[in-house]
Amino acid sequence: MYTDAPYVITPDPESDNGPAIIDALASGYRWIQINGSSCPIGTRVDLNDASGQPYDGLILEPAPGVGKVTIDSTGIGRNPEEPTDPSYAAIDYQGWVRPASFMTAEAAVGANMINVDDITQYANGQWIIISSANTDFSSMPLPTDGPMEVRQIIARRGSTLTLDRVLKRVAPTGSVVATCRPIQNVFIRDLEFTGNSAIGLHLHYAQHCTIERITSSNWSGRCMLLIDNGGAFNTVVDSYCTGIEPGIGPTQNTWGVVVEGQDSTRIINSGGEFCGEGMGINYSIDTISIDARASRNTVNVGVHTSSIRSGFLRPRASRADILNTVITPECVDCYMVDVQPWTA
Repeated sequence: MYTDAPYVITPDPESDNGPAIIDALASGYRWIQINGSSCPIGTRVDLNDASGQPYDGLILEPAPGVGKVTIDSTGIGRNPEEPTDPSYAAIDYQGWVRPASFMTAEAAVGANMINVDDITQYANGQWIIISSANTDFSSMPLPTDGPMEVRQIIARRGSTLTLDRVLKRVAPTGSVVATCRPIQNVFIRDLEFTGNSAIGLHLHYAQHCTIERITSSNWSGRCMLLIDNGGAFNTVVDSYCTGIEPGIGPTQNTWGVVVEGQDSTRIINSGGEFCGEGMGINYSIDTISIDARASRNTVNVGVHTSSIRSGFLRPRASRADILNTVITPECVDCYMVDVQPWTA
């Protein structure tokens, strides 16, 4: 099933090419090349099969001789009831998150074991999300946006789960502990998004993935590139969004490049202009942006929402509408080092 040669798709520049990519993935191909510069997508491409198994090891890129593939996601559009709905993405991975149980005692920084109310909901080898932002399992059994950590279970005993890595933030009593399926070792490069959808490329729970040279043209979507909750050890390189209408309104270009809930992720030479924020880091740990590029955004670059030891090294940022750089007060040991003026 897993061939050592790419599966080549020749896109129809006048039609929805989402189903062709979906079919290739479902057929088992994990190295897909797009042999054409225009590839509209009107059907969301989910990077998992019907049973929720992620397409680990996926390579998605242009075919040789095609410098970049322009993906018009206008056919995806926005949720008419909620224009910010991130499920309206051209390429998406949600993470197969399922409710399970919650913590019965606080776990400190450095702990590699947690106590849960119902250990029968978990199995060795399973991945879990510890949502310290949600301590009300009875009302909301799933993680909520905000601080969280993703770990793999390596042992179970009594009511205790042993984790593959120690915790980096305090997890309070009651923290929801859901299950998920991370997507791993994905490589996506040289895509240019145009048109309007809530997000261009959106990955939850990504691990050891590389995203390279993702750009935009005539882009009016909410966020071009979002590496979302629960990711770790990812790399974003040379990705840059040019928006049309900067701001935080539901139909504006709110984010260029943003990472949320990351652990030890690196963002290099990436950012945006004419967005609400060109390059943002939210509730992340040990995550660093190096040589960010941001100009003429409402806020150029920022670290937000209880991030820990995360920040910007040598951001090239200037000409902001409101703020050039920001670190919100609840962040811990975050930084903005050697800010440089923006250059083309």
